[in-house]
Amino acid sequence: MSEFKFSCPACGQNILCDTTQVGTQITCPGCHAAIAVPKETAGTAEVSTRTAIPPALPGNIATTAQRTSRLAIASVVCSLSSLITCVGWLPGIICGHLAKSRIRRNPSLKGSGLATTGLIIGYLILMSEVGTTAVYVWRFSTAVKQGYENVRQNLATNNLIVTQTQSTTVSNDNQPMEPVKPETVAAANPQIEPDKTGWTSGINKVSFPNYPVSGKLHGMDFAVKTASFRNGDLRIRSADGMQLDVYHLGASIEGRSYEIQSDDDDTANPRVKMTWNEGGAVETATFNKGYGMKLQFAQAINRTVSGKIYLCFPDDAKSCVAGTFEVKLPKQK
Repeated sequence: MSEFKFSCPACGQNILCDTTQVGTQITCPGCHAAIAVPKETAGTAEVSTRTAIPPALPGNIATTAQRTSRLAIASVVCSLSSLITCVGWLPGIICGHLAKSRIRRNPSLKGSGLATTGLIIGYLILMSEVGTTAVYVWRFSTAVKQGYENVRQNLATNNLIVTQTQSTTVSNDNQPMEPVKPETVAAANPQIEPDKTGWTSGINKVSFPNYPVSGKLHGMDFAVKTASFRNGDLRIRSADGMQLDVYHLGASIEGRSYEIQSDDDDTANPRVKMTWNEGGAVETATFNKGYGMKLQFAQAINRTVSGKIYLCFPDDAKSCVAGTFEVKLPKQK
């Protein structure tokens, strides 16, 4: 008894038989057709050699065809989900890199383009969120800094607030103010000449001295060193740390004039404050009413505005400053 091979005439499947089965019918293991076992021939070996590799069947095709990487698909889906979840870019980037790595190692996988798309979308959304976060952090830090400055300024200016009665006349049309009629002044507030310190309650009749701002604050000599205007507030400083502040003058002071009488009653008047050093401690006095002030500004030349001030405080020391000064306006943003 010897074994030999022959091919199925229906499907070409190689079948191994022995000589005792010659002439009998068997079932093909490939196509399940009933076939008769032929006699062993010399060409059987050649046929067996030529048909040693079975033809591709539907099952074989399914196992050898390329398939799309699921990680590549997940990369695109997760990255796009960032538009809703805001954090989908993280798994999208991770899945994209894993998919690219597996596709390089396994030729039967495809989807490199999908993985690249998922990576691009993920990184773009990541950069967008980083930029947005940076903007919010900058705005928050700016707001905190501004709030700190406002609190610090309020604590300093509100250390001592003296409430009196005052009024103001503000000219916004860049025209000289109309003088107060003599008879009206005489009836409401008789003119009082300035005393030796320059202090007077009749601020409407005083004239500006032609010298840099000087005078006395809380009984101490004051002489201007610098003047600045920012966010609607005027600040005049002396060399020894004394300071004069006039708040809420408006967004622009070019060509404007202000005249405030001590007996007027207007809650919209600017607030004034003087700061001095007494016994090593910084002292302040803030006045909402009761002071007299005459203030004028010229038009700006190269962002520099010339100003004149005459200001009398209603304190016991009869603090008074008067004179000229120059203010450098901040650059427009």
